[in-house]
Amino acid sequence: MSLILPLVVFITVTGAYSEYVVPPTRLRPAPYPEWAHYHWLANCHCSFSKLLLCRVWLSNDRASQASMTQYAQQYLDHGIKVGAVDIDSGWSTGFNNFIFDAEKYPNATTMVDFFHSKDIKIILWATSMIDTDSTNYDEANSKGYLIRDVLGKEAVFSWWHGKGGLLDYTNPDAVDWWHHQMDKALVYGIDGWKCDGTDPYILELILPLGKRGIVTRKQYSDAYYGDFFNYTRKQRGNETLIMSRPADGFGPIFLDFSPHYVMYSGWVGDDDPTFDGLESALKSYLQSAWANFANFGSDIGGYRSGSGSLGRTKELFIRWAQLGAFSPLMENGGNMEHRPWKFDTTNQTLDIYRNWFLTS
Repeated sequence: MSLILPLVVFITVTGAYSEYVVPPTRLRPAPYPEWAHYHWLANCHCSFSKLLLCRVWLSNDRASQASMTQYAQQYLDHGIKVGAVDIDSGWSTGFNNFIFDAEKYPNATTMVDFFHSKDIKIILWATSMIDTDSTNYDEANSKGYLIRDVLGKEAVFSWWHGKGGLLDYTNPDAVDWWHHQMDKALVYGIDGWKCDGTDPYILELILPLGKRGIVTRKQYSDAYYGDFFNYTRKQRGNETLIMSRPADGFGPIFLDFSPHYVMYSGWVGDDDPTFDGLESALKSYLQSAWANFANFGSDIGGYRSGSGSLGRTKELFIRWAQLGAFSPLMENGGNMEHRPWKFDTTNQTLDIYRNWFLTS
């Protein structure tokens, strides 16, 4: 009797409430692909390339086709799934001409096919800043495709990769020309771009001029990130993404970079490999969330170089990995060593990292 009564009660209750169960319904498809939430690798600036998406991504201006494929394979061999690789700055023959450096990447088609065969997405670093020594700068400048200063003269900006000019997105001819530049890389079947933060340089001009008049910083940022996102989707479909910043801080000042509709995978900027750097990343997290950005992470262990052969401590790396596991995007990349099996000889860091990765 004691065994039968609970069963009768269960059948009675579930039967009584079955009419209130909401029937299955069709949901709208997600506005972005699932790999936006994978674990990314953007590799360290050490003997290998920069790693990010794992779920993992890889990148580095010292990277090569051989180092990138080998680095990804190392993560797979250590039981950490790689979801995407970010080939960072230095992959092209000039910033930004979209032509693979054949010495570093002798067969881009083979490389892309390798990553796709491992179910790994691949993105390439890019900006809208064309360096003065890049093969496509003279054409862009002579045809009036670049932002000008208040007097209508050539505006050259000094940035971390040299000197260059910003594409004028208010000029339809410039945008069409730019798309043909992008096609040189899109033809290989890449899955998107890491769009780095050169857009704030436009603030150096008192009155930046485009073909259609004055261009504000916000207008420029929206056009820059939006064009990379929209054109890539047009050419390669809705499974593509761009990686860009949500909100990032300059001391006490925080700046929104990307328009919200493209922010499906991003990082909050370049932090020091210290606990102060971790705190800085968290502040950018909060600012990004308050600004209604949906999906972002930070470089696990910090992006910048530190002292010592690893550039960051084991404790910091583990704590940052735990933060990454609870972030919308778990991404690992930056200067110096970031491979979790390199922090001790007992594999403790690797085991902790792999555990958080598997439960993220």
